[in-house]
Amino acid sequence: MSTPTEDTSTLIDLVCRKSQAVKSKTGRREISVSAQEARGRRTAAELGLTVRHVWREVGSASRFRRSKKVAQQDLALQALEKGEIGALWVFRLDRWTRRGAGAILSIVEPQDGRPRRLLVDNGDSETPGIGLDSANPRDRSELIRRAEDAREETEILSERVRNTKTFQRDNGEWLNGVAPYGLRIVMVTAEDEDGEQIEERKLERDPETSAGIPGEPTVAKLDIARWVTYEAPLAGHAKRQISRMLNDRGVPSPTGGTWAFSTVANMIDNPAYAGWQVTGREDGKSKRMLYRNSAGERVSVMVGPPVLTEAEYNAAQAASRGTGPAADKESWRARHVLTDLLECAGCGSSVTWRGKGYCCWRPGAGGVCPAPAYVAQKSAEEYVYLRWSSRLAATEPHDRLLAIVAERWQARQDPQASADEAAARAALADAEAALSRLWKDRRAGLYDGPSERFFAPALAEANEAVLDAQKAVEATRGQEGVDISFLLDTSYQHEAWEDGDDALKRDLLRLAIRRIRVKKADYRGQAFNGDARMEIIWHDDEGA
Repeated sequence: MSTPTEDTSTLIDLVCRKSQAVKSKTGRREISVSAQEARGRRTAAELGLTVRHVWREVGSASRFRRSKKVAQQDLALQALEKGEIGALWVFRLDRWTRRGAGAILSIVEPQDGRPRRLLVDNGDSETPGIGLDSANPRDRSELIRRAEDAREETEILSERVRNTKTFQRDNGEWLNGVAPYGLRIVMVTAEDEDGEQIEERKLERDPETSAGIPGEPTVAKLDIARWVTYEAPLAGHAKRQISRMLNDRGVPSPTGGTWAFSTVANMIDNPAYAGWQVTGREDGKSKRMLYRNSAGERVSVMVGPPVLTEAEYNAAQAASRGTGPAADKESWRARHVLTDLLECAGCGSSVTWRGKGYCCWRPGAGGVCPAPAYVAQKSAEEYVYLRWSSRLAATEPHDRLLAIVAERWQARQDPQASADEAAARAALADAEAALSRLWKDRRAGLYDGPSERFFAPALAEANEAVLDAQKAVEATRGQEGVDISFLLDTSYQHEAWEDGDDALKRDLLRLAIRRIRVKKADYRGQAFNGDARMEIIWHDDEGA
């Protein structure tokens, strides 16, 4: 790239952009990027300018905003404003930049006084040439007008797209290009307000009878989806365990490859399996979240029954968050104390039992880890127990970790009561989120003007939902607090640990510990140093 200290007055960049391979508003197809480049090079040659760089871009501007990448035309404009080039050629100004006239003024009236030139093709498919030139004073007002028109058109188009998607979500239409695993997209004929026949995209259970598992032709994707989103979490399987078990069984993932932790987590958290509309654009988050309309209500997106009932979905959510019933020890027999707690600091994979210790799972499965971790069983388990013991013994009555430990111990002692309370708390969280969203819409002006009459009824309904949910939470609470005093005294801790089997030891550690990152030793045979090799993440750690 050129620098402003060089003579850049004879350099020109070309912006060759095509939004999509469809007919334009005039009924004619947009000319190709290659054809645009040929026109730009011809214009540069006629003006005696040297083409420094060609900025090629195919696709809509919204695609770049979604991917958080800077559009090529914006990079070209920045190069011109910085003085890296003396001129910039574009085929046309529509959808040019959201800055509108500001972008043109920065070119025709540069702060450093160095001349800059914007050339716009005349748009005639037969005779290439210069339609507008910022060096021509008579063209400046036209350039500013067109830039403002392009900015306004872009904003109007964006608003129409947002309004259309909001309407489709409120109408229960599935907007994603791909259906969740175990479901499929179907077109349903319906009538609009004018009585005209329209087609709506909905979801239904996938009737495909095979999930592609070698030797198991009768197992369907729907069966796997239900196991991942409901049966496995309630059986006490962690998300990494679920992905590992699927890979061990040879089940192809939604993309046909191997299962990953993120794939399982997204499936368990996806409200679509309970039949509800989703959105990934709330609060800047990318993961699919439950969608609520302007009244704070959920919207169904299914044709026919969903994969999970409402009660099953809530139970699976509670179990996956660690607030559900205790694990079914017969469904997955973990024989070692730290299994499913450890993860490799080198690659993030699980550290599982092998031989006489715990090692990174990925190399053993044919993968690559830059720093595969390994720790001996005795050293690792003794270190983790001592850290766990000292941490609990040092807790104060107001510590958040103490409340978490009590809640998780109560879940182990009385699974059904804890499951009921977890479901009630989840309902309260949904009601509070709906109320918060209602006020957010009010502050954003959604209920200004004639729409104001809808706010009071919606607010009353949302408040009532929160109060009802709070009463449900109160009703599920036990009359007496759970006794965890034995966990706060080192002598009682030691007695429980020594007398308990591996299953109890696993449960005790998981009352306070979420996961443990294990680092590879610096060299073979290095003496074990738990503080340097093992990082314990507790349940009360921020972002854990």
